[in-house]
Amino acid sequence: MPPAPSTDRTLWDFAGIDGLQVARHLFGESIARISPFQSLTTALQGYPCAVLRLCENNFRVALPQALALDGLIRPLPWRVWVARSPYLTALTLPVGPGLSWLYRWATTKPLYTLQPLPGNRAVPARLDGIAVLIWHHEWLGQPRLDLHLATADVPLVRAQMAAAGVRED
Repeated sequence: MPPAPSTDRTLWDFAGIDGLQVARHLFGESIARISPFQSLTTALQGYPCAVLRLCENNFRVALPQALALDGLIRPLPWRVWVARSPYLTALTLPVGPGLSWLYRWATTKPLYTLQPLPGNRAVPARLDGIAVLIWHHEWLGQPRLDLHLATADVPLVRAQMAAAGVRED
């Protein structure tokens, strides 16, 4: 079982030919109106849920650890895969200090911009050569800043954060 990316939630990814159809089934029609790297906050079976659209048929979902997304998707007749990656970790940063640090140190490629990063948006970036996804969204009614990265890169990023005086939230 992969390590939990946070103490209060787990990240799930699902994708496939029918990814958008599954997302509509789970989260309603509003999910079809958001663009890649936009997100929405909703509920799933009474649990808080944040959904990030990564591309046309690919989604990342933050759910409380008590709710297993694979158990909801696998019985559906559509062609998708669903998994929690053992190679993905999410670090949660305090929004203000975290954004200030990322504005100084994270770089993006053209088309994507980090500044400003409003709520319910994500941006792919690099921190000193390390690929990250920065997601600014709402969780349990509070703004949340997540830094998604490869589990193997966590010690390097934590060292960069410590050197800058940024702590995890």
